[in-house]
Order: sequence, then structure tokens, then C-alpha cells
Amino acid sequence: MEEHLDSERALDHDSNQDDKVDFGSVKTKSEQAIDASQDVEDMEMGYQEELRKIHRKIDKRILPWLCITYLVMRIDLNNISNAAILNEEQGDDIKTQLGLSAQDWAWAIACFYYPYGFLEPFSTLCIKSMRPSFWLGRIMLTWGIIVCCISAVQNYAGLISTRVLLGAAEAGYYPGVIYYLAFWFRPEDLALRVAVFYSFGQVSGFVGGFLAFAVSFANGILPGWRWLFIIEGIPAILMGLATFYILPDFPQTATFLHEHERAVIIQRLAKASDGGAGAPSKMARTWDPDQVFRLIFRDPTFWTFSATWFCHAVGGFGLSYVLPTVIFELGFTTTALSNVLSMPPSLATFVLLNILGWLVQMRKWNPYRVAVGLELINIICYTLLLTVNSTTIRYLALLISTATAGSVYPILWPNRVKAAHGTTAAAIAIGVTNALAQFSGILGPQVFLSVYGPTYRVSFIVCIGLLAGAVVFIALSGALLGELFSSGDADTGVSSSLPDDS
Repeated sequence: MEEHLDSERALDHDSNQDDKVDFGSVKTKSEQAIDASQDVEDMEMGYQEELRKIHRKIDKRILPWLCITYLVMRIDLNNISNAAILNEEQGDDIKTQLGLSAQDWAWAIACFYYPYGFLEPFSTLCIKSMRPSFWLGRIMLTWGIIVCCISAVQNYAGLISTRVLLGAAEAGYYPGVIYYLAFWFRPEDLALRVAVFYSFGQVSGFVGGFLAFAVSFANGILPGWRWLFIIEGIPAILMGLATFYILPDFPQTATFLHEHERAVIIQRLAKASDGGAGAPSKMARTWDPDQVFRLIFRDPTFWTFSATWFCHAVGGFGLSYVLPTVIFELGFTTTALSNVLSMPPSLATFVLLNILGWLVQMRKWNPYRVAVGLELINIICYTLLLTVNSTTIRYLALLISTATAGSVYPILWPNRVKAAHGTTAAAIAIGVTNALAQFSGILGPQVFLSVYGPTYRVSFIVCIGLLAGAVVFIALSGALLGELFSSGDADTGVSSSLPDDS
């Protein structure tokens, strides 16, 4: 009997335990919302981490090759300025051997940029229609052959002819790469990548100056300037052939990415970018007349960016094409050492540009305000070159102005791409904008003619005026897009994988 009662009490106790509610395990709606928000945040962090890994994989695959080929391209482009004074003391320089006047030499530099600038928009469009690997490889192959041919010219006519052909061959390489990158990354992901790519072009001055210094001692059976063109043309030929096989074309056809990785990149590119029309797409039409009409006639930033590129091209960049000559005529020792002294400004540009690119990529600094600041520093340096006689101070002003001038374009390029809506519009905007930058080579040598030396007072006054115009147009571009006074602290989901991997 007692055992039966004990059994009943045990059953009642278990039943009561089951009926009890654990109020500590019940969550309020507020707590549930917090948990849901945390889950979303964790998912977003997971997506961002996955995106960084994919971007890092793309960076490793395409950026090193693009940077190296651009370095070679800029060496070939700038070697004419190094050749100008190579072995001048021995009378074996290119000007003396070909019987060139100061005006002849200015035209020899400038003639390159007429076909180069005119063909850039068309060549940029060919990146999509002809495949990037083929078109960029073709550009490198042909320019390398023509650079080697320059070593064989015997007169002014031959030099002009080869320089014109070189301009036609190289047209579209730089804007083509910017356009190519836009097929892989959204505009807000481009700042540091463009800066790194562009900075390798600035190192060309360092490498080219060293090569010119070394080649000056090879003056003998062939003059040093002929050796210079041969040595600098051969790598472009080899790298052009390699590009056909090394460079992947589009994310949709990238075999080095897994299917899921391709899907993540393509989906991200398809989404609107900060209210824009997204990145250019392989699937879109190459030529869309409506996009071109809207770009030219309904987008005021097309004209403000174009004016910015023109003013900075001549005012900020024109000096770079005659830098060794200007350094020499300002009183810096021999022609060989003047080529050596043209190297530190290039190195300074490389360092400054990568620092600024990182800051803009992380959205800590506004690119428009950065560009305005760089132009104001340029104006200060040119003012010092006008008013100060100290050789050391004048060289430091040249060094700083070269570094700041070389940083303006890459800082603004992502915003220029972002302002263009559509695949065709992006190609035309990039091509036309960069074509206007070629006035640095057309008018720059004219502004810095040796007849204005050794002080180049007129030259620097002209540049100051143009740089002031660039400040106005940069500010106007930012204001029209509503970004001039925007904060750089906003979280835009920017991929910062490159800094972690560099």
C-alpha cells in the first residue's frame, strides 16, 4: 500500500515538473529582433570576407601582369625624353645626329599624341568587342616592334613617321586597362587598384632614368640613344605575345575562378553601384547610341571631367615629358646625372600615389578634396620655381610637383568611371577623357620649349593658370555628383582585400 502511494507521489511530481515553464529560456520580441539582426550582420560579414578572398584571387591573377606591362609601356613612352640629352657632351645625342632644332624636337614628341588621342575612344571599345587579352596583347606587340624601328631612323622625317605609328599602335592601352578593370570591379572597389597600376607607370621614370644612365656608357659602335630604343622595345614584343595566353578576359569566362566565385562577382557587378548603373558587362551591347547621346548632351560631368583632364594634362603633366632637360638646364651637373636626378621624382610619385590610393579606397579621404589639395600643392611648387634661385630648393619643388601631379588622375579615375552609366558610355567616357590627357604631350613640350629656359618663367606661369582651372573643374565635378562635401566614413561595402595582400 505504501509502495503504491509512493509511486503515485512520484508520478505527480514528474507531472508538475513537466508543467513548469522555464521563463529564463523565453525571449522577448526585442531580444529576438536583436538575434535576427546579429544573424544578418554575421551573414554580411561572411559575405564580405568571401568577397575579399575572391577579389584577392582576382588581384593576384591580373594586377601583377597589368602593372608590369604598364611599366614597360611607360618606359617606351618616356624614353624619348631620356634620349634627348643622352651623350650630348660627346655630340652623339639624337638631336645632333638627326640635325633637329628645338622646334623639330618639340614636334617629334608631340606628333605621337595626335593619333594616340584620336584613336583612344575607338581602341577602348575594341577591348570588349575583340577580347581584352587579344587587344591589349596586340597593342604591346606592335608598339614594341615600332620602338625597335626608331633605333634605325636616319633623319627628321623617319623620326616623325615612326613616332606617329607608335602613337597609333599604343592608343587605347591605358584607358583600355581602366575599362577592363571595370568589368571585374565596381567603381568603389577601384581606387587602390588603379593607384597601384598607375604607380607602376610612374616607376618607369625611375627605371628609364637608370637605363638611360647605363646605356650612356654603351656609346660606341652604335650611339647610346639607338641602343636605348632597342633595349626598351624587345620586352614589349615578348610580353605582348605572352598576354594572349596569360590575361583572362571577363569574369564570365574566367577559368581560374570556381563556378560559385564567378556567380558572386557577376551578381555583385550587376547590382546598382551607389545609385549608378553598375559596372560594364560582357553581356551588354558594345555600342549603344542612346548611352552616347545621354553622356554627351545630358551629363554635365562629361564636360567638367574633360576640362579637368585637359587643364591638368598641360598644367601638371606637361613638365614630365621634358623633365631631364629642364633639370639639366636648371644647372644640375651633367646630362647623365640629370637623367639620374629624374629618378627620385618618379619614386616619390610611386610612394605618394599608393598611400593616397589606400586612404581613398578605405573611404577615409574624399577623392575630390584630395585632388584639389594636390593641385594647390602643385601651384605652390611652381610659384617657388618662379621666385627662388636656390638650386636645391628648385629641385625639391620639381620633385614634389612631379609626385603630386602624377597622383591626380588615378585618384579621380574611379569617380570618372562611376559617373558614366552603361557599358558603351563607360568606354566612350574613359576613352575621350584619357584622350584629352594626351594634350600633355602635344602642348607640354611647346610650353616647356628650351627657348624659355633656363628659368622657364613663362612656362610655369602658364601652368599655374591651367592648374587653377583644374581646381575649379574638379570642385564642380564633385558638386554636380553631390560628392564634394560627402563624408569619407560611410560604409559602402568596399572591398579592401588588396591592402591585406600587398
